[in-house]
Amino acid sequence: MMFKPSRSGRSRAILALLVLAVAGLLAALGCTYTSDNTPGAAKSIGPRMGQLAPDFTLTDLNGNRTSLSDFRGKRVFINFWATWCPPCREEMPAIELFHQEYKDRDVVVIGVNLYEPEEEVRRFVQDGGYSWTFVIDKTGQVARDYRVIGIPTSFFLDREGVIRAVTTGPMTKKDMEANLAKAINSVMEAG
Repeated sequence: MMFKPSRSGRSRAILALLVLAVAGLLAALGCTYTSDNTPGAAKSIGPRMGQLAPDFTLTDLNGNRTSLSDFRGKRVFINFWATWCPPCREEMPAIELFHQEYKDRDVVVIGVNLYEPEEEVRRFVQDGGYSWTFVIDKTGQVARDYRVIGIPTSFFLDREGVIRAVTTGPMTKKDMEANLAKAINSVMEAG
């Protein structure tokens, strides 16, 4: 005799699969939320755009203390990530291309790794041939200050350290350049 699930059992199974599919999609694409009820309003997560980015001091992979405020006067691209995160790994080669193209144009990339052991991060960075600045947020305090709720999450700051663009989910080099343009244009409009 073959077991036949009840109709309500099948419904629960279908609902559970649907919930898992939606959760997987959100994890892969990243999540954003709106702080108002405007239909279609795209709001970023974290500190509000137009405000000064929270300063932080973390240790880089060479043992040097690195503070965000050290880069005042340059445009900064902060990327929150982890080695185990498939979307993070997916965008890393594009970040390297972006870094190579813009590093001599006063643009700094800071990869903020979340919670992982330094040796594991160092090995991943070396194996990938990635050359921008990497720091480790061992306690998660910087991620909390930036209200990061999913990774990868990236913040683009203008020369004064003001947040001009935020993206959750993997980006292409073209996406990174569009966000950098927001950091450049906002200063030109303000000045």
